[in-house]
Amino acid sequence: AMVIMSAEKARELNLRPLARIKAVGRGGCHPSVMGLSPVPAAYAAEPATQAVTVSAAWARATPPGMAVAAVYLTLRGGPQADRLVGAATPRAAMTQIHVVTEAEGMARMRPTDGVDVPAHKSVALAPQGTHIMLMNLPRPLVAGERFPLALNFEQAGTIDVSVEVRAPDTAPPHAH
Repeated sequence: AMVIMSAEKARELNLRPLARIKAVGRGGCHPSVMGLSPVPAAYAAEPATQAVTVSAAWARATPPGMAVAAVYLTLRGGPQADRLVGAATPRAAMTQIHVVTEAEGMARMRPTDGVDVPAHKSVALAPQGTHIMLMNLPRPLVAGERFPLALNFEQAGTIDVSVEVRAPDTAPPHAH
């Protein structure tokens, strides 16, 4: 089915031109005969795109007895700003989003209620900075394994990612 609307309305709905149309409606009738105003182009919704994309999710392996770990990743905003507000994984009893701040020469880690993801911008959760803290690990994270992590966003809802566990001495990947 084809929907005909004004170009202004299509822009308002963030739709893109699909193709030019001829001024002919069903059965060879001009659109105005069918009660429609002719428009310069037919519009269709953009293919479904995820509001936020997640890449390079990783954590360092933990030694036996270590009950905490951190997950690092890169978030890329979609057409609208969003906010990461939580995370969950079967590999930890609890998760929190943490930020690291420096005051009086001391680095301090504290929980935060979320991370803003501006439209069309990247936000890195990285060592010595913002990260997702995994707490009460029932067993160590082992280099080479992967585990699921569900990220919760205000607008995008839940986005599932796979986290790669790397050797403890692994340096963070270089940003491109």
